[in-house]
Amino acid sequence: CAVQLKKGLAGVTKEQMLSSVAIAYEPVWAIGTGKVATPEVAQSVHATCRSILADIFDQETADATRILYGGSVSPDSVDELMAQPDIDGALVGGASLDSSKFSRIINFEVA
Repeated sequence: CAVQLKKGLAGVTKEQMLSSVAIAYEPVWAIGTGKVATPEVAQSVHATCRSILADIFDQETADATRILYGGSVSPDSVDELMAQPDIDGALVGGASLDSSKFSRIINFEVA
C-alpha cells in the first residue's frame, strides 16, 4: 500500500491532492468475485492509506482526500462500509448495471 501510494503520487502537489485526486482501494481478491471485505478490514486499509497520505503530505491533506472502497460493493454491504470513518465513498462495479441495486447503493443508509 505505501509503495503504491508513494509511487503513484510522486510529483503530485498538495494543491492537486486537495482539488482533483481521489484514492480507490479494491482488494485484488475481490475483483469480479462477488466477495467484499468486512467493514473492519476495509476500514483498517483505508486508515492506513490516510496515514500514509499524512506522511507524504500532511494531516490536513490526508483528511481532505476522498478514499473510496471498491470490491463487490452491493446493497447488502454498502451501509456498513459507508459507516466506517475512513471510507469516503464507493467504487461500484457490476452492481451499477442493475438500476435497483445501484439506486440502493447510492441511497445508502449509514448503519
